[in-house]
Amino acid sequence: MKLRLKPTVIPYRLSEQVVLQFNGQYAKLPDPDGAIWLLTSALDGTRDAEGLIGHVLSQKPAAQESALRNAVKDFIEHRLVEVPEESLPSALDAEDRTRFSRNLDFFGSMAAFGDNKYAFQEKLQDARVCVLGCGGLGTHILFDLAALGIRHLTILDFDKIELSNLNRQILYKESDIGSEKVETAKKRLLEFNSRMEIRTHRLRLQSTEDVAGVVRGHDIVICVADKPANYIGDWLNAACVRHGIPFISGGLDVRRSVFFSVDPGISGCEACWLTSARSKNGTVRRISAMSKEQDITYERPAPAFVTLVAVTAGMIVSEAVKYLTGCQRPQLTGKLKEFSFDDLSVGIAETWERDPDCQVCGGAVQHRHGIGEPVMMSAR
Repeated sequence: MKLRLKPTVIPYRLSEQVVLQFNGQYAKLPDPDGAIWLLTSALDGTRDAEGLIGHVLSQKPAAQESALRNAVKDFIEHRLVEVPEESLPSALDAEDRTRFSRNLDFFGSMAAFGDNKYAFQEKLQDARVCVLGCGGLGTHILFDLAALGIRHLTILDFDKIELSNLNRQILYKESDIGSEKVETAKKRLLEFNSRMEIRTHRLRLQSTEDVAGVVRGHDIVICVADKPANYIGDWLNAACVRHGIPFISGGLDVRRSVFFSVDPGISGCEACWLTSARSKNGTVRRISAMSKEQDITYERPAPAFVTLVAVTAGMIVSEAVKYLTGCQRPQLTGKLKEFSFDDLSVGIAETWERDPDCQVCGGAVQHRHGIGEPVMMSAR
């Protein structure tokens, strides 16, 4: 296969070495005679490995062939080269290739030589994504999903737009006050990306069965619904475990945000986490029980600050991309991560393992094969 230097790699010729800048890193290759620089300059997608070496030797007969072969090997092993785009099969049309060209180069930056970067974008377009909640986090997440190129989307909310929503709910405007969130969100998303297919549910979730009926048939669920506060997590967890659907959830906690994911049959579920947390901390055990028994929550709506919302939405959508494309392994399974507004830090607040005796996921669990697993997509 022919080799091309990735567009995300910047080469420099410094004294007797070649320096390659990529993803905030630098790779240095010794180059006393200029042969490696000539090799790097020839990575234009018109030659395979043998052609590259032959080209350099024709210009510099004294160059060491073994050094050139090692350099080509390094370019491939460190994912600095790719197959020319015209050699890659793709179902994307010209409009998609242009609109999502920055996505394609992003995926290409991490792809191994021979992987088809178009296939990652195609997976996003084929994915069926369900988002529960069209509030602050929900609207940011929905807009990000539309920008990514998600085509098949289901959204749910029961609420109407209020003036107090407009400090962070970015799909709505003043003239929308009083309108239904789901239909307004759908309208704005289709204005931004007319190729989307969007199903809406104006529904107040009241049981596991309600959640199961909405999420069934999707590849991933993102839940940022916060009502009812003490039950929505249980219903989501039970429904997604039942159908073997990965889910990502998160929310704001005054000046911090938290987020996690569950991959049924692979990771511990939300019930495993709560069991673990309660066993480690008596206060958590007593408070969580009291919250359920007496349905205790904030007396008034909790603070919601747009910068905290934006960061959290980005974290959640990034995890969804990992699940849907397999470009990297998901990073939120079995752990609760948090972002702090106070010091702008991201850390791990809690971790947990899958509980074999869990009443929700301890038995046989359906699992969608391949979701969340890295995949190799050949250009051949």
